[in-house]
Amino acid sequence: MKLRSGIAPLAIVALLLTGTACSAKTNSPSDNAAAASTVRTPLMSDPPPLDPDTFYQPEGLLIMTSAYQGLLQYAPGSTKIAPLLATKWDVSPDGLTYTFTLRDGVKFSDGTPFDSSAVKASFQRRTDMAGGPAYMLADVKEMQTPDPLTFVVTLTKPVAPFLDYLASPYGPLMTSPTAVAQHASGNDHASAWLASHTAGTGPYELTEAVQASHYTMTANKNYWGTAPQITEVEMPVVTASAVQRLQLGNGELDMVLHGLSKGDYEALATGANTEVLQQNALIKTMIMVNPASAVFSSKDARAALSAALDQKALTTQVFGSQGSPSTQFYPVGMLPDGAVPDVHTYDPSKLAAVGRNGGDVSIGYPSGDSSLQDLANQTQVILQTAGFKATVRDFPSAQLFALPQNPDQRPDLFAESWNPDAAHPDTFSRIYQYTNAPVNVQGCSVPEADKLLDAGSAEPDPTKSQALYVEAAKAYRDSMCWINLTDLYNTVAARKGYSGWQSQPAWMWDTDFSTLKHQG
Repeated sequence: MKLRSGIAPLAIVALLLTGTACSAKTNSPSDNAAAASTVRTPLMSDPPPLDPDTFYQPEGLLIMTSAYQGLLQYAPGSTKIAPLLATKWDVSPDGLTYTFTLRDGVKFSDGTPFDSSAVKASFQRRTDMAGGPAYMLADVKEMQTPDPLTFVVTLTKPVAPFLDYLASPYGPLMTSPTAVAQHASGNDHASAWLASHTAGTGPYELTEAVQASHYTMTANKNYWGTAPQITEVEMPVVTASAVQRLQLGNGELDMVLHGLSKGDYEALATGANTEVLQQNALIKTMIMVNPASAVFSSKDARAALSAALDQKALTTQVFGSQGSPSTQFYPVGMLPDGAVPDVHTYDPSKLAAVGRNGGDVSIGYPSGDSSLQDLANQTQVILQTAGFKATVRDFPSAQLFALPQNPDQRPDLFAESWNPDAAHPDTFSRIYQYTNAPVNVQGCSVPEADKLLDAGSAEPDPTKSQALYVEAAKAYRDSMCWINLTDLYNTVAARKGYSGWQSQPAWMWDTDFSTLKHQG
């Protein structure tokens, strides 16, 4: 983790906002004690329904990871799989049977016991709800509970990323079967109730959910682990990042987990009472190329574009210290360092040769993301310098994710940042690069890579499987459909005095509140 702080006063501290969802701190001893046990961090918008088996978004993920736990996790700051609700596990040589030994003495937030029958019920609910993350259990054939602390799952075929699925924040989360039964309405599996309540084994539970106003988490009195110092997390809905920055500066918020601009972070890093922390993350910024583009349909033209994009300069201009130039095809930690290096030799003359006869190029970016808008604008300048007529436009989320169904609406280029569902290469390529993948928004197809990806998933030997994933990554990379630019950090702006920051590894817009300590 990197930490940057300074001593210059923040000019905007003098500005006050009225009508906010939380009030400023005072200096009385009782208020200081309360402040030390409460964290106030904003949400940009109301999260989608908080059902643990259908939730599949970054906004509100901090509620999921605070209230629920899976069988496995990633070790802090690492992509290494570690125990959580399962203390150990065994995989059969054929890659089909997984046997988990469960942690003893664990209770759900409603006080009911966690055991193998609860795991089976949670897995079954995930499948029954058939939401976006249900794909992680699509190949489960059979589940057995030979005793309360042993859970056995058998697959229909080997699935190389299966353990990573179980460590993912979007993976199967353990949910109290008692709460589900008590709050079910018809055949909804309690989804209506779970949209605004939680029933997990995590260090917190959701105690308030007021749409367009605020959400509150309180320490789970039945938590099996070390009781957190932070006993309450208040999450006001603050839709404007400028307002979030002001509230952080004047003490109305304690931390902002995402969404500020490069300039905001630079100013807060030099504040007398604020600091900026950067955690390693699995976030890759890239230019995605439309293979049906009149200009970039050929691999040579895409290679020329890649050569004209100065990774170091663009990273510095757009993200500053929030990122570093990409050096390998997947986010850092998903394959051994250097296994699939990015191939970039800066040479703008190649794109100038392609643009000698002119041509129109459209560049898209996601609506509301100022950094990616800046990247799109910088790319526009590069293209115009090379002789093209380049235009930039934003894409609302609904239109962006509908591009696979509306190929005629695709721009020539799209600037975007993506993170995987888990720290396994399969969960990156199968979502963003596989032919007809759900978020292959530009529609590039690399059949050779797809076959290698499938072979890697079906190979039970971990060493052989990884070798196949390496070859798949090289084939996707060499298509030049995805031109990597920057590895982004998870950047947090916070009031000074907090320690014990942990991440596993930092998922977008999230942190572990249970490990935080505060010295007032």
